[in-house]
Amino acid sequence: MFDVRTNFFENKLLFLAKGKMDGNECRTMCDALLKNARKLQAGFILISDIHELEPLPEEGRLELQKTMQALINGGMGAEIRVISDKTIITANQFQRTSRAVGYTATEVRTIQEAERLVDQLVG
Repeated sequence: MFDVRTNFFENKLLFLAKGKMDGNECRTMCDALLKNARKLQAGFILISDIHELEPLPEEGRLELQKTMQALINGGMGAEIRVISDKTIITANQFQRTSRAVGYTATEVRTIQEAERLVDQLVG
């Protein structure tokens, strides 16, 4: 399950994913991320809440890697990732994947921490 929300006022994208995702759902998720990111201005911030997401299958990870590269190319300024100790394998998978395309996301433990960090980055 995933949800993508766009906040035009704060120029940010909020992405929530949890549970187990197959390759098709990963593709749909990545398409939704890109579609919504295109609506924002360069320098937008992505908050990815993956604290309840199981590791992606390799097919999904490869799709995510392409999407991360497209987000960078599309002007993403920063990514803040909400993680948990229960899903550390997923967090490591996402961090390795983002590093493969040239960036490291800031990891936090709550959505509130992520929002505070956004305020610091834009304020």
